[in-house]
Amino acid sequence: MRPFPLKQLRLAWHDAGTYNKNIEEWPLRGGANGSLRFEIEIKHAANATLSSQSGFSGLVNALKLLQPIKDKYSGVTYADLFQLASATAVEEAGGPKIPIKYGRVDVSEPEQCPEEGRLPGKLTVKEEI
Repeated sequence: MRPFPLKQLRLAWHDAGTYNKNIEEWPLRGGANGSLRFEIEIKHAANATLSSQSGFSGLVNALKLLQPIKDKYSGVTYADLFQLASATAVEEAGGPKIPIKYGRVDVSEPEQCPEEGRLPGKLTVKEEI
């Protein structure tokens, strides 16, 4: 798998993986809402594996690769774009075509990001095996 598809897959998972079904109010419940584009969430411990030790460049680079698409198609939400990029990455890596439903709503400010701790923290190599 090439680095670009892997980063896009992880970007979508980390954006969506904060969902908490026990919280009824949006955006507090988290989920695929585009919140991962904000620095406060990029710096969550669980996102450390998406970045390099020197300034979160892995995740930031994944976001930068998608920004021209977002700029060109401003009506597409970040939440939908992250999920579309992930589905495309799976297909580009030889996996199945994943049908996508659109209409996710983006959070509009960093204060709407889910709190730290919704995803497990960075794993060691031993834990990943």
